[in-house]
Amino acid sequence: MPLFYSGWLSGGTERAEQALHMLGLAGRERSLPSQLSGGQQQRVAIARALINEPAILLADEPTGNLDSQTANDIMVTMRTLNRERGVTVILVTHEPDMAAFADRVITVRDGLIVADERRTRSATTALHEPTVSHPEAAGLLGGLWSFGRMALLAAGRALARNKLRSALTMLGVFIGVAALIAMVAVGQGANAAVEQQIANLGTNLLVVLPGATTTSGVRGGFGSASSLTVGDADAIALEDPLVAAVAYQDRQVAQVTYGNQNWSTSVQGVTPSYLAIRNWGVVAGREMSEDDERDATRVVLLGQTVLRNLFGAHQNPVGTTILVKSVPMEVIGILAPKGQSGFGQDQDDVILMPFTTAELKVLGVATPSTAAATNPIFATPANPLGIQPKLTGFVHNIFVQARSPDAVQGALHQVTATLTTRHHIQHGQTADFSVNNLADITSAAEDSSRIMALLLATVASISLVVGGIGIMNILLVSVTERTREIGIRMAIGARRIHVLLQFLIEAVLLSALGGALGVATGGVVSRIISAVAGWPTLLSPTAMAIAFLFSAAVGVFFGYYPARRASLMNPIEALRYE
Repeated sequence: MPLFYSGWLSGGTERAEQALHMLGLAGRERSLPSQLSGGQQQRVAIARALINEPAILLADEPTGNLDSQTANDIMVTMRTLNRERGVTVILVTHEPDMAAFADRVITVRDGLIVADERRTRSATTALHEPTVSHPEAAGLLGGLWSFGRMALLAAGRALARNKLRSALTMLGVFIGVAALIAMVAVGQGANAAVEQQIANLGTNLLVVLPGATTTSGVRGGFGSASSLTVGDADAIALEDPLVAAVAYQDRQVAQVTYGNQNWSTSVQGVTPSYLAIRNWGVVAGREMSEDDERDATRVVLLGQTVLRNLFGAHQNPVGTTILVKSVPMEVIGILAPKGQSGFGQDQDDVILMPFTTAELKVLGVATPSTAAATNPIFATPANPLGIQPKLTGFVHNIFVQARSPDAVQGALHQVTATLTTRHHIQHGQTADFSVNNLADITSAAEDSSRIMALLLATVASISLVVGGIGIMNILLVSVTERTREIGIRMAIGARRIHVLLQFLIEAVLLSALGGALGVATGGVVSRIISAVAGWPTLLSPTAMAIAFLFSAAVGVFFGYYPARRASLMNPIEALRYE
């Protein structure tokens, strides 16, 4: 232990064995104090005092309670240290025959020096200069490194002596960090799912919807008026510089048939640029081309849901012919899976075809999705056969892709201005269209996920604080239990900073070990949650690092008070503690 506090960390065992051999205790290194005689115990004390190679050795009654032969052996050993190693020995004794070994004898009676006798040393005795070596650490950085290793080693040994208590103490931090990692993984997984939904809708996407009709004071909803045209889409593409691409759509729910299988799905007529704007790929076959759009070719792309219900999961339908509203159509490709939208709609339950094909051969013209209210003055003409009105060039939706995420708002203003001009909307008049930024629509869901993740992380952080309080309580108990140990450490060379750092590093080790195990367990738990509950989870290295550092900070915060209390103990009072 004296070697420990003087900075000797390597070679300490060898130095101790050398000191014992020098004092005639070879072979007794592993003996307990009860197995040693009085003289051997005194030699052990001398070896402990010499372990750091001091220049001065203080010996207070070193031969007390020893027989004459053992006492003489002890004094011979001390004189040998003085003669051969140059150690100055200051001996306090009441026995004149022991004082006779000294070169100078000072007699003190009632606190006063009554005699000072100097004796001539034998001419044959050579005087050696003291050989005081220094610990291995050299310089400021080396000293700090040696000091840090010393404190870390002392704390590790202290924790190893009480393994069960140490494990139970770090349990609170372990649970807190594991819960924190798992909850943050769930929260970030939810955010990633929202971002994926945004990406599925399209990159930098704006959607233009038709307006509403007003008849006799009754207003229909959006889509009740056929106010958007192909000309509007072409004007947006030509006149708005912040717009990268434009697509438009005609849609209708229709029955599709293949052999003896049929399915009711959303049939959409779109332009070739629609797939690129929506980030929608084709996993088999080919995409629609400009030639298909120009020639109104009877070709379709099937969504995954339609594919399963018409052909099964393992059949390749590319090249086959299906009936869409009794119109034969060739399947040229299979769309990549999209999954559900943020509103729970199955985006894969769809069939896509060229817009001109849908308008001229399959679906007809894009008419209002909601029937307008009946006008009592101008009656609607009779239509006994239920024939759809033949309007040309109208669309249900226009999809606009901005050039970059930063350009979305600017593109929205440009599109609004272009359509306002084309539709002759006067100031203060209600527009017959609506331009929607899908990022704004989904940002509310993303914000909700972020708030929920923050709430869960806050709740989990409370567990860390509770674990820190447990560490402080255990360390306070440990300080009380180890009062005599603290006194002994101070008596053999430990400074207050040594004691402070020892208990502080014990707290940090407890919390850091609990934090490291908690990080690993939290990752495993998040995977289990994802597998069992089906929730998306996303492990963040940044969150793991912050959780680990926070656990270490908890150890510093809650361990400082017990450590400072231990370092301020009076060594004498600590040694007297029972």
